[in-house]
Amino acid sequence: MRKLIYTLFLIVCGTASVMAQCNEYYQFGEGNEWEFESYNAKGKLTGKNHQKVTSFEKTSNGFVAAVKSTFYDDKKKETMTGDLEFKCEGGTMYIDMRNFISDEQLKAFGTQELAVDSENLEIPSNLSVGQSLKDGSVKVTASGSGIPMAITVNITNRKVVGKESITTPAGTYDCFKITSDIATVTQMGIKMNVNISSIEWITPKLGVVKSESYNKNDKLMGYTLLSSWK
Repeated sequence: MRKLIYTLFLIVCGTASVMAQCNEYYQFGEGNEWEFESYNAKGKLTGKNHQKVTSFEKTSNGFVAAVKSTFYDDKKKETMTGDLEFKCEGGTMYIDMRNFISDEQLKAFGTQELAVDSENLEIPSNLSVGQSLKDGSVKVTASGSGIPMAITVNITNRKVVGKESITTPAGTYDCFKITSDIATVTQMGIKMNVNISSIEWITPKLGVVKSESYNKNDKLMGYTLLSSWK
C-alpha cells in the first residue's frame, strides 16, 4: 500500500523546462528529471522517487511524454521501477489512471487475462480557488479466474481549496492547494478496502511540490517533498 500511495502522489509532476507550453503546471522536455523524498508521520525518511522523461513528442495542440519512475527505500536500495505516460491537449493535462496500478500489484493476477477500464484524471491550466476537478478511476479485472480478482482505484472530491506558499528542499513556491479522496478496493478472493485522503500543493511549471496523505480518521500517514529537479 505504501508504494501505491507513493505512485498516487508522485505521478502528477512536471519540470521547469519550457520545451512544451501546453499546461501552465506541467511543462515537459526530453531528458528532464526530478526527485522526491517521502517521510512518515514522524518526519523519518522512508524513501525516494526519481523520475526522468525518456521520450517526448510534440503534437499539434500539446505533447505526449514517457517518464521512467524508479523508487528507492531509505537505504537507497532500488525497490520498484516503471514507465508512466502523460498527455497534454489544448491546455489540459491528462493522466492515465492505469499508472496508479503498480507492477507489484499486477503480479498478484499471475498469468490471468486482464481487462482494464479507466477514466483519466484531468488537470486544467486555469486553476482557481473553489474549483472542482474531474474524478479519476481505474479497474483491473481478471477474466477466467476461479475466484473474483480485481483492483479498483477511485480518486474523487478533487477540489482547489486555497493558495499557500510552500518550502521544500528544492525551494519555496506559491501553490494552489488541492484536496481529494482516494479509495482502493482489492479483491483476491477476500475483499479489502483502503480509504485515504490527500492534500497536494501544485505550482506553475513544476507541478506537485508537496503532498500529504491521511487515514480515515484524518491522522497524517506521511508526506512527500520535491527535493531536486533539472
